[in-house]
Amino acid sequence: MPLKNYSTKIPSERTIAEIEKILATHGVTDIWKKYNGAGQVTAVNFVVDTEFGKMPFRLPMKPDAVQQILKDQKNSGKLKKIPWRMIENMDHAHSIGWRIIKDWIAAQMALIEIEMVTIEQVFLPYAYDLVKEETLYDKLKTKRFAGLLADPDDKG
Repeated sequence: MPLKNYSTKIPSERTIAEIEKILATHGVTDIWKKYNGAGQVTAVNFVVDTEFGKMPFRLPMKPDAVQQILKDQKNSGKLKKIPWRMIENMDHAHSIGWRIIKDWIAAQMALIEIEMVTIEQVFLPYAYDLVKEETLYDKLKTKRFAGLLADPDDKG
C-alpha cells in the first residue's frame, strides 16, 4: 500500500496552519514552530493547561524518513504514477509528512471529543522538557524503558 498522502499537492505551510487551528480549537494555549536552516518547519511545539500546570509538547516531522519510504516504494513498484523528481524533492517530503501528522492529530482529537482519552494521554510520548530539549519518549528510550518492560519470566 502506498504511503498515505504521497500525492498531496498541499504545501506544508498550509497543513501546518491547519494543525495549529486543530490544536487551538482543542485547548492548546501556546503554539510555536522549530525551523531548519532551509526555513522549513521541523517541529510544532505547543502547551496544554493540565490540572497540574502547563505541559509543553513537541511533534517532530522527519522528512528524511518520509523521503526514504518514497524511494523504497518507488523502487518496489508501489508508486508507479509519481515521478522521481517529486520523490527527490524535499519540499514534497515535508508536505507529505505534515499531512500525515495533521490526519493523525485530527483522529486523536476525535477520541478526545468522545472522552475516550485526554489530550495529555494522546500526546504523552511527545511531552517536552524545554531545558533538556527532549521528549518523554527520548528520556525513556535513553533509559532503555527501565521499569516499563515486561519481565520475560513473568507469565502473569
